[in-house]
Formats: sequence, C-alpha cells, structure tokens
Amino acid sequence: MNAIDVYVEADFACGYNTRRSTSSYIVLFNNCCVSWLSKKQSSVAKSTTEAEFVAMSYGTHHIRWLLKGLDDLRLHVPLAMHADNTGANFLAVNSQINVRTKHIAVDFFIMREALEDNLFVLLKVESVNNLADICTKILAKPADQRMLTLLGCR
Repeated sequence: MNAIDVYVEADFACGYNTRRSTSSYIVLFNNCCVSWLSKKQSSVAKSTTEAEFVAMSYGTHHIRWLLKGLDDLRLHVPLAMHADNTGANFLAVNSQINVRTKHIAVDFFIMREALEDNLFVLLKVESVNNLADICTKILAKPADQRMLTLLGCR
C-alpha cells in the first residue's frame, strides 16, 4: 500500500429515470479512510469505459486538491489511484483518441496531465478488491462486510 490510496469506481447507467452513472472514490491515508465521494455524473455516459473514466477524473481532481494541502504541510507521500476498468486504465496511460473516445477528451487530458506530472501512479485493482464498490452498488452481505472491514468500520 502507498501512503495515500484512491480507489475509484462507477456504475454504468444505473440511474433508473435518468440513466446517469454514479461515480465514487474512497481515499485512504495510511490505510485509514479520510475522504470519499459518491455522486451522479453530470451527463449520461455512453459506455462503461466512459463512466469509469469520469470517476477517475473526479478522483484526479481530488488528488490535486489533496496534494496542495500536503504541499502546504511540506509532506511528500507516495500516492496511487486504483481502478478496475481495463478500458479506462488504457485510455489514461495511452494517448490514442479515436472517434469512439473523442467526446471524453477533456477528462482524458486532465488525467494524462496528472499522470505525466507524476502526481500519482495508476494501478489496476480487481473488481472484488475495489473499495469504492461499496459507494456505487448494493453488495451481497459477505462482500459488504468484507469491504466494511477493509475500510476499518466495525
């Protein structure tokens, strides 16, 4: 684990009336949950990759905010974002934009800039280990209890 780990997740088109996706992130500082977000995305995503990429963008904005505070405290700690969507992870580290992905270009450049500036590393996490899942979907009781335990909730 890094000193700061940000887990990001999105459901896809699960808003019954609007079909908007929900983005979430959970921030751990030395394995303690210090921040989280769960909110509907501002527009309808056209794919799971897009929904996940928007969640990664929200996480990136929060990382930038965290880094400003840490810099004020003169703390420099390793930071990682954990995301489980292979397509979104690929888009984040590869500069290939094609006709199917150009509509998410703004979020793409925010993410690419942060990665190129080495603000954090992007790590693939298996879906069953993505702590942000608890913020976007109803989990079966064993999975829910496991996530709560990993988050330090009793």
